[in-house]
Amino acid sequence: VYHGVDPAKIFLATFTEKAALQLQEGLQSLLVRVTNRTGTHYDLSGMYIGTIHSLCQRLLQDRRFIPNRGRVRPPVLLDDHDQYFFVRTTKTYRALMDAARVSNTEEINAFFNRTPSSPFDAVTNCIALFNRFSEENLDPEVIKGRTRDERLLGLVDMYACYKKMLADGNKVDFSLLQQRAFKALSHLPGSDQIFRHVIIDEYQDTNSIQEQIFFKLAGGAQNLCVVGDDDQALYRFRGARVENFVEFPDRCRQHFKRQPREIPLNVNYRSRQEIVSFYRNFIDQCDWTREDGRGAYRVTTKRIMAHSKDSEAAVVATSRSNPQAVASEIACLVKDLLEKGKVQDPNQIAFLFPSIKYKGEMTSTVRRMKEALENVGLRIYAPRAGIFLDVDEAVSIVGIFLHIFGMPERSEYQERELEKFQAWLDRCYQRGLEIISQDRPLARYVAERVKEIGTVINDYLNLLKTVELNGWQHDGHYQPELMRPRLIKTGGISEKARRHLSNQYMNRIIEERSSKGKPFSLSYIINAATALDWNVLDLFYRIIGFDSFKGWFEAAESGEDEGPVCNLGIVSQYLASFLEKFSSILSASYIQRDIFHRQFFNFYLYSLHRRGESEYEDVDDPFPKGRIPFLTVHQSKGLEFPVVILGSLNKQDRLQDMERIVHPFLDRSGEPLDRSPQFDNMRIFYVAMSRAQNLLVLPHPSGMGQQVYRAFSNLLNGGITRLPNFDVRSVPEYKEVSRDIPRTYSYTSDYLMFQRCPRQYMLFRKYGFVPSRSQTQFFGNLVHQTIEDLHHYLIHRREKMAIGIG
Repeated sequence: VYHGVDPAKIFLATFTEKAALQLQEGLQSLLVRVTNRTGTHYDLSGMYIGTIHSLCQRLLQDRRFIPNRGRVRPPVLLDDHDQYFFVRTTKTYRALMDAARVSNTEEINAFFNRTPSSPFDAVTNCIALFNRFSEENLDPEVIKGRTRDERLLGLVDMYACYKKMLADGNKVDFSLLQQRAFKALSHLPGSDQIFRHVIIDEYQDTNSIQEQIFFKLAGGAQNLCVVGDDDQALYRFRGARVENFVEFPDRCRQHFKRQPREIPLNVNYRSRQEIVSFYRNFIDQCDWTREDGRGAYRVTTKRIMAHSKDSEAAVVATSRSNPQAVASEIACLVKDLLEKGKVQDPNQIAFLFPSIKYKGEMTSTVRRMKEALENVGLRIYAPRAGIFLDVDEAVSIVGIFLHIFGMPERSEYQERELEKFQAWLDRCYQRGLEIISQDRPLARYVAERVKEIGTVINDYLNLLKTVELNGWQHDGHYQPELMRPRLIKTGGISEKARRHLSNQYMNRIIEERSSKGKPFSLSYIINAATALDWNVLDLFYRIIGFDSFKGWFEAAESGEDEGPVCNLGIVSQYLASFLEKFSSILSASYIQRDIFHRQFFNFYLYSLHRRGESEYEDVDDPFPKGRIPFLTVHQSKGLEFPVVILGSLNKQDRLQDMERIVHPFLDRSGEPLDRSPQFDNMRIFYVAMSRAQNLLVLPHPSGMGQQVYRAFSNLLNGGITRLPNFDVRSVPEYKEVSRDIPRTYSYTSDYLMFQRCPRQYMLFRKYGFVPSRSQTQFFGNLVHQTIEDLHHYLIHRREKMAIGIG
């Protein structure tokens, strides 16, 4: 606005999609105000705003970063979910095992000190190792030159094979996406001249390859602005290097031969004074000095001060008592805060835990606190506490699916996790039975679907008899003149199958394909004639339309309880993911040969059950109304809550295995391995406490086996206020502040969808439901792409002419 910088010359990377959206909308709103005053318009479409991963994706498709401005096929990005299933599929897993020269899963798990022989553990650990190698930008050949460990050498070869298999399919995971982007920048002269300003938020969470990208982009103008707080560095396990921020001045002198300018942001506008003082005193309990005497592993020049001058108690601890009494005391406090109107909704009180589950199950601390809250009539929302598929919404949907498709065969393997999964299927089946028995229309619908599946299977088996009697090859070419009449006359098939085989439109397509020398196979024709006209996602939407699920949607619309609908949204996402990875068509052969049961129940749902993963995140309102969020500290990063309750003050200083494996191959020193666990734990608790605005509550359990992290000891034994002596009336009433920045809405995606159906808008735009039948518009694409290619060709010619004239 003030310096006339073209928005397309600005690169602004943030850590989360939520932060990126807030920045986009904030800039649009502010620039609209400027336009109203000056008449100057600002187009932000060319400005790079987003997460580093989204910007790397965009960079790889940006013609300015492509030689000769040509067209490239962008890589397919695998998220964490996709990455797991890519590695876990039989073809990939066998190829990786061969590359590593191992014959069984136990050999892989032994390297990671894992005793189970489950392929799940092997795949999960290998993926973690692959990601760390990629984030550190480590070349497999370089790693192999620095180790003699035969097991590690095998895993490095496995990593090289993994990279090649992805490259052959033009696929990348999140870590390799960054490598691909850096490679593109490195091979294009002038790539450091594209942006005049490179701005990075949450810089303490960047990894090695990201740092290289940022310094490369800023190499021309040398305008690199980073914002961060080393005390909030939480992502070492993802390859983040807090040294990137702490040593940023050194890096600038190394790359730019310049000393950066430091702008301290020392005033906390979020928290009351006692909260700021408490977490500031906490972080000072750790010795951050370097062994060599060259300063500290922390930025020591900052001194956070609270803007608030409120001197009332804002940090309280429970009585020092047994864990159950502590949980009950906290639950009563929460109830009191709600009844006295100190918060407007339960979702404004957050419970933060260093970890929420252990080996896939809710920890005893989390379970104890959950039960204490439920005893006083409060509900929680904990998508990562335990296994998401255990929530009632997932159990109900899968239970009804089991009644429609039937129970899968039980595995003969006696493995603990598999037994737990089969017990879960039994529970789903019983829950489905309860729902169906109480909803007669739903019972009729289920019976109709069971009958429909039986019909298509019967059609399929009868058509196979005709194929066999005529001596036809099942996978041979379909010869319509010979085969169609006999297939139609097959005894015992349904009218639907006959109509499909004699369908004139389908017959024209068959003839066109045959005339071009690309005939359909006989098996394709039979499968098409015996396929259901719905898939698992269609089935999901038809099921949730019955009265048994109606109350969940009404509770969400009224704002009473959004939890069930949020969970249903996640279920729809998982079902859509299954369709993408496996099959979107439910043919009779797919069901009759048990392929569907093996893929959907025994592989896909079992893998989800083992991974236990889920995450509901709404960019406007992260947590459903009517429920108290239970979060890990990592989930709470960047958020704030009127009331924060630490679920536990205990965490062991334990070095992560991946750090020990990767550390010998890093070219520069960082925080010492033996001290990094303590540093990480101090930062975790610091982040948790700094989320609180009006009240911070600390548990203080005592008794056998009960411990608190040592940095809390002095603070708890000081003059901290205890809950029995605390007056809840002293807590300021929290009034939710309306958004100062108006949200940008799309005419087609927001206005028209809401006008067509408000509930549909609520589901798809607010709660993340996935539509069952997506539609793609092809009209005009070819013309648009041709014009775009010509446009970039002319730009490239003009640039070459300008260079020649110069």
